[in-house]
Amino acid sequence: MRDYKFYYLPVAQKDKNGKVFYMPKPIIDVGINYKRGSPIIIKTLIDSGADHNFLPAFLGEILKIPIRKGRKQIITGIGGIRIESFYHDGIGIFIEGHKIKTDAHFSYNQQISLLGQNGFFDKCSKIVFNRREEEVIVTV
Repeated sequence: MRDYKFYYLPVAQKDKNGKVFYMPKPIIDVGINYKRGSPIIIKTLIDSGADHNFLPAFLGEILKIPIRKGRKQIITGIGGIRIESFYHDGIGIFIEGHKIKTDAHFSYNQQISLLGQNGFFDKCSKIVFNRREEEVIVTV
């Protein structure tokens, strides 16, 4: 097993008055590929509240995944919002060169890449969020 430390990324947001502030989030760079294709580097949020890995469809298209040929599912998110997705296996996630074989749901309605409980957390030995130090440690 090996630990990989990443630092939170400050993300611009607006409060209810429209004032911009920065919220640190556990967003990390990972490589992603499909089957034996070349990986691309993406920024992705490690999201303990996400049930699955959930990626924008345009990333799947870059990886040459036939998105709409995947198993169609409806994913329900925060506030009961329902989003159409397409499930694919054969996905590789690379953390500092270490490959995690997994799966993901791709959606044309999703803009943010999420690493979730099924497909990421369950493939790692340990994930530690340290909000005070604004770091996350992934053990694989």
